[in-house]
Amino acid sequence: MEIQTLSSDFSPAPDLIPVSYLNAYVYCPRRFFLEHNQGMFEDNAHTVEGRSLHRVVDGKDPARASKKGDAIHRRSVSFSSMSLGITGKLDLLEEKEGSVLYPVEYKKSKKPPKDRQPWLNDQIQVCAQSLLMAENGLPMPEKAYIYYIGSKARVEVSLSESLLEQTKQTIAQCRLISRSDILPPLADNRNKCFGCSLNAICLPEEEDVSKGRKTNARTIIPMSMDGDILYVDTTGAYLNLSSGSIIITAPGGMEIGNASIEQLREIVLFGNVQTTTQVLHTCMKNNIPVHYLNFYGRYVGTCSPMLHYNGLLREAQWKAHFDKLLSFEYSKIIVFSKLVNMRTLMMRYLREKRTDKDLESFESIKSINKQVMNAENIQSLRGYEGYGAKIYFSRFGDFIKPEKQSFFKFSGRNRRPPRDPANALLSFGYSLLAKDCTGTAIRVGFDPFCGFYHVMKYGRPSLALDIMEFFRQPIVDSMVLTAVNNGVFRENDFYQFQNTCYLNEKGRKKFLVQYEMRKRDMITHPKFHYRLSYERTIELQFRLLGKSLLNEIDNYEGFSIR
Repeated sequence: MEIQTLSSDFSPAPDLIPVSYLNAYVYCPRRFFLEHNQGMFEDNAHTVEGRSLHRVVDGKDPARASKKGDAIHRRSVSFSSMSLGITGKLDLLEEKEGSVLYPVEYKKSKKPPKDRQPWLNDQIQVCAQSLLMAENGLPMPEKAYIYYIGSKARVEVSLSESLLEQTKQTIAQCRLISRSDILPPLADNRNKCFGCSLNAICLPEEEDVSKGRKTNARTIIPMSMDGDILYVDTTGAYLNLSSGSIIITAPGGMEIGNASIEQLREIVLFGNVQTTTQVLHTCMKNNIPVHYLNFYGRYVGTCSPMLHYNGLLREAQWKAHFDKLLSFEYSKIIVFSKLVNMRTLMMRYLREKRTDKDLESFESIKSINKQVMNAENIQSLRGYEGYGAKIYFSRFGDFIKPEKQSFFKFSGRNRRPPRDPANALLSFGYSLLAKDCTGTAIRVGFDPFCGFYHVMKYGRPSLALDIMEFFRQPIVDSMVLTAVNNGVFRENDFYQFQNTCYLNEKGRKKFLVQYEMRKRDMITHPKFHYRLSYERTIELQFRLLGKSLLNEIDNYEGFSIR
């Protein structure tokens, strides 16, 4: 039988709904909205495994007929129908002698028990595929199959009148939601959320806590981030691509390292490190940002994949930025949390002595913070923040053990360039944190240059710097103090020349190890009371800001340590 609509480079028309999204809708209408209307997608172990298995299923010659036993197979066959309003790619179109064509959908899981039918979302997906076949001139099949890769077995799906009607109703409901801006309600069956790759975007438990429906959130989102970060700081190093891995060579050509693309989340290059176009193309294709820092560790910029699809979020962000009242409210939240974190860190490091001077410092920051939420304008808010920082850094040297203070003497914050080892460590850490916040803002869908508290300025990632204020003390300051007091850094880890001080290559390597360990430290979230890593907490803070801007939650709160 000749099939006229086969196409290997098929791309769906914008007003047609892919049949895979029907599956998503039946699973959870909110998932459909996030994927279809907002272009949200995140991988988890299930989606990565499923995509890997489908590469094998799709074969090398899409839609080309091949004979297997008594059946004729065509793989990756695409159909669309304007009258149905859907489009889709069939994993396998099978034909046996004496029977009509029927679709076979591949799933990575195991087949259901004998007394249970396949999940309804999977049945509706193959039913919609059958409707597409009929719309494109093929006989309407009476049955379809789902092949379960985990069991290497297929299960028949009878295309009954009831299933056909449910499928048509699902298409109608999906088309209705696709034209709406209203976010569907959360799934009643919260157990579904554990396997959903969008749970860190949807944040169902966190939304319930923010709206006062419950006190503690169940830990549905992953506690830590998947993937590794590749840092390259060898001057003159060269990155090229070979068999799905990045090979790093020194200037003489000797291989000094390699990393699998599948395992990477980010690449960070310091100074004069070269990379091939093939590496950049592969990183963009796999959604891996490449960050550039100069030799001294200052953040230069990011080569990132295409701008995130969620234009609605950026529209809300820009509206809030130009709304002076709303922007000021977000600014107060940022400064308030920063001062709380400063005071908390001071109390931790000065808990043994608690002299009158210590108590005075605690009270001073507490007093300033009481005035922050009543600040009348942004100038007074910046004054409070500056005064609080002055008190904090005037005591920062006391957080360092006496026996370490001869080399790590701290007499105040200085930068650009830092003039002493302690400030060199803080500056390098803040650059890395700015890089992480900028990358997270882009990944979530924000414009990192449009902030609220930090003034918009050419080349300044204002929003990333806003969110970074929540994490300066818990991540960078705390890490630097712990490392210094434990003797991790020594004099030979720094360049010091004419009143400037920088970490050398050996020192940077030590710092990166400490910094990555700190980001992976698990903490108990002060609001949701579950444990997660600092790097996941940074992303959560951006996600909650997005929900606040889109009016999905009523209040936005900063992140404060206890």
